[in-house]
Amino acid sequence: MKYLLITFLSISTFLAAEEYEFEPTPNKAEYYSGNFNKGKGMSDLYKWAEKFVKWTEGKGDVWNEMETVIFTPYYSNDLQETDFVWLNLHPNSTSQYRTVENWAKEGGKLFSTIPITNSRVTEVWQWPVSTPDGEISEMGFVRFTDCQLKDGVTMRKAFDAYKRFAIKAKSTGDTMGRKMIMSPVGAGNIDFDFVYSLYAHSPSEYGKNVDNFGANLRGTPEAEALNDISQCGNGRSYTTLRVKEAK
Repeated sequence: MKYLLITFLSISTFLAAEEYEFEPTPNKAEYYSGNFNKGKGMSDLYKWAEKFVKWTEGKGDVWNEMETVIFTPYYSNDLQETDFVWLNLHPNSTSQYRTVENWAKEGGKLFSTIPITNSRVTEVWQWPVSTPDGEISEMGFVRFTDCQLKDGVTMRKAFDAYKRFAIKAKSTGDTMGRKMIMSPVGAGNIDFDFVYSLYAHSPSEYGKNVDNFGANLRGTPEAEALNDISQCGNGRSYTTLRVKEAK
């Protein structure tokens, strides 16, 4: 009985150690990137986006849950590689693939007028860590980095660490949104575990938060814990414009 009790306590301790503090609420996203067709530019893509939004409004509630954002590259190691990123956000796969089916069946005529050529189309799962605060402006700002988990670290442990950091950051006045992006389809061979997204409602708000990190967060236990979770690099940043909101 003594040894049975010890074994039971040991198993209970192990299971307790594997419990997670936070539960992710996943959503889906589609990222389209490529280049403008000859003689076309961002203004042409914005005009086409207006036609696209109007087209979706004529399809009942099929597209109601989707949000669309267009990214313009700003800080990048190769500005010639990608002229734009088009992002569709969905609450789940059911919503996502309902729009995929509708677009495949009925979107051909509109697609034939698009002023860009996609070179990469990727679908992913996203785990939101925090949402941005503050007044929504016409132009937002986002940074992406590719992250490799440290040995022995699971995605769920990483989520807990990022969540604890986000809570600490918010207590110092931080207003950033954060996401962990993973399980890409269409990305080819990748050498990272997830992409970390850091974004704000405006470039100026983003800059204010960067300074806040240096003044109030660098060196805190929550910030230092992230160094034990993952190694991130290949940063690139974009300005953003929301062209369709979810209803």
